[in-house]
Amino acid sequence: MSLIQPIIVGTDGSPAADNAVRWAAREARLHDAPLRIVTALDGPPQVWGDFAIPSTYINEAREYAAARLDEASRIAAETGYENPETAILSGFAHADLIAESKNARMLVLGSRGLSPFKASMVGSVTHAVASHVKSPLVVLQDLPAGWDTVPSAPVVVGVDGSEHNMAAIDVAFAEASVRGAQLIAVHAWSDVALPKALRSEEGLPWQNLVTAEEARLSESLAGWGEKYPEVEVRRAVIQDRPVRYLTEISAAASVVVVGSRGRGGFTGMLLGSTSRALLHNCQCPLITVPTRS
Repeated sequence: MSLIQPIIVGTDGSPAADNAVRWAAREARLHDAPLRIVTALDGPPQVWGDFAIPSTYINEAREYAAARLDEASRIAAETGYENPETAILSGFAHADLIAESKNARMLVLGSRGLSPFKASMVGSVTHAVASHVKSPLVVLQDLPAGWDTVPSAPVVVGVDGSEHNMAAIDVAFAEASVRGAQLIAVHAWSDVALPKALRSEEGLPWQNLVTAEEARLSESLAGWGEKYPEVEVRRAVIQDRPVRYLTEISAAASVVVVGSRGRGGFTGMLLGSTSRALLHNCQCPLITVPTRS
């Protein structure tokens, strides 16, 4: 058994999950990491509430799950990754995926599963996992054809200057390095939207604020250039909330990386406002990185 943490991807057979499998297989090859594909029965195998589930139902559910894994393995092989490890998870999908993430290099999911609620941009399982995941989580929206053909497109990282954000910066540099890509480090002054009239007010000491925020960004990036000298870094200081800019720039990025919690770091807030909004709006694969314990 490999001691290298695997890239784990969940599938339910949906088009979004198929995209996730393709991306995870390519990422596994890029990182020379094992690939593990999992699918869930989405319910305890013996009882549901007060009712015993017939064994015929369980057997049929397992047959469908095995077929999903066979198809996912075929998709991975098309991407160049042969014979991935596969597993059927026997409990509830979100709980099993959170448990899987404890041993993952990263966990990869599609944004929407096989749900009748087409208006929902992020499925209930993905949203639940995003709030409690233990590893970096990659979420793929319904992306246009050709989005994954330029692996050397820039890697974008949101930098908020907090300690919580350091793990996200680490992941972003590693992703840029393995892709041979430029890293764009985006720092916004605040998570609160500034009124347009305030942003254009000439009497306020904007230049002093610009200088202070540029210094804050430089401090957050200090030392990473020595660890990853091959990575070219472009810096962007934004006079607004980060979501709008990150969403816009994501259209031309290979991945966007953010911390799962913002600079406030409230213990009870498991997803920060920026990462939560990007789950719905990011136009390329989004990597949210939890705070290291």
